[in-house]
Amino acid sequence: MELFAAIPVALLILSAPSIVAHRRKVQRLRPDIVVNVIGTFTGLFWFVALFMAVSMRTHGSDPTLPANEHLAP
Repeated sequence: MELFAAIPVALLILSAPSIVAHRRKVQRLRPDIVVNVIGTFTGLFWFVALFMAVSMRTHGSDPTLPANEHLAP
């Protein structure tokens, strides 16, 4: 019975990089998902996918502006 509870938890943990990238609305979501799927089977690339998910540029970011400055009204 514990196996049936462990499977959804394991799938949630394994798909965490894709969930993080989707919630952050990264610009290039597909490469992160591909690396995550490959990483699910190998283990090593899962950490690469997680790093990609937290470090990729989002749709709302503007590379010409510093991160801590806002547009003047």
